[in-house]
Amino acid sequence: MAVLHTIHTGLTVHDLPHILAFFGQVLGADVGEIRQVPVGDTLGHITGVPGAQARVCMATLPGGQVVELLQYSAPGSATSTAPRPCDIGAAHLALQVDSVGETATQAQTFGFAVAGQLQFLPGGPFAGQWVAYVRDARGFTLELIGGA
Repeated sequence: MAVLHTIHTGLTVHDLPHILAFFGQVLGADVGEIRQVPVGDTLGHITGVPGAQARVCMATLPGGQVVELLQYSAPGSATSTAPRPCDIGAAHLALQVDSVGETATQAQTFGFAVAGQLQFLPGGPFAGQWVAYVRDARGFTLELIGGA
């Protein structure tokens, strides 16, 4: 038995239309239609969360990576604060961009801020590139890697 390929990365968001606008306008993603996950127990059975209800949309980033963005309407979130990158269960999506600084600036119009500082990577697999984490107020985090 072996993994054949990655299908998508699923991320839960607070405001689906807002994040989709960000994905389309800043990241250049091809954004699909928002759909309601069929009402009933299907999502609850899949996720193990009884009574789960959500809207979902697929966004395909340049290069082909598909991101499934979900906004749950039930049950309510168990957390009221954004997870830090060091918290168990925290996740981020890393993206290669032309300009980390320019992308981070554009992301500000959607409520994102650089979490720490723009950093130059002198070694490792991304040597010679710049990196920054950008996060929104709810903890949705992207790692931007590329030119300054």
